Amino acid sequence: MATPSKTGKTLIQFNCKNGVYSLDGTEVEPLTFLSSITTDKNTTSTDLYGDGELQVTLLNDRGSTGTLEMTARDQEFEVALGFMQELSNGMGEVQVVQNKTISIGFETYYMGNDGAQKTKKVWFLGVNVSPAGETLSQNTDAINNTTASYPITIKGVNLKATGGTTDYVDANGNTKKVFKISSVPTDAGYATFLDSVPTPTVKADKTKA
Repeated sequence: MATPSKTGKTLIQFNCKNGVYSLDGTEVEPLTFLSSITTDKNTTSTDLYGDGELQVTLLNDRGSTGTLEMTARDQEFEVALGFMQELSNGMGEVQVVQNKTISIGFETYYMGNDGAQKTKKVWFLGVNVSPAGETLSQNTDAINNTTASYPITIKGVNLKATGGTTDYVDANGNTKKVFKISSVPTDAGYATFLDSVPTPTVKADKTKA
């Protein structure tokens, strides 16, 4: 048997940079400096037994939870989300009364076994952000800097049919969520991918007639 070709396979993915966010899908604002982005899938399964054996496994995919970590708290970001408010005598950290749904974008590097580093652009869709906690430590032999960690929940948005105006429905009558969409240099629209939030649209040959 010949060794299968791994051409085009990703060997490693690393780094995160140039974070952005959008409240309305059109206006894109910069995030402060990213430190890390972590996500964990929120998926559960239930086994159904009949006639003494496993018949089917039901899956419930509720998206992902994770953390958006920055080198410091982003004041403009927190004002936009309603976490902070400008007061007559300073900036106030206020009671959160609305959990806004936004989109978060960023860039990351990836590389195959050819050694060529490439940049992937990514959007998380249907994201809820919780306020960041804060820990400040005194300086000792070195500066004890802290980072800001914002808990996030990625709920996703519905996949759209060709044209992007109606929800895609498969042959069994089901809609489907898209939690994350990414673009690589060979994809159409790559250059402007982070300029606005893309609408996830099914390819024409996948659309139900």
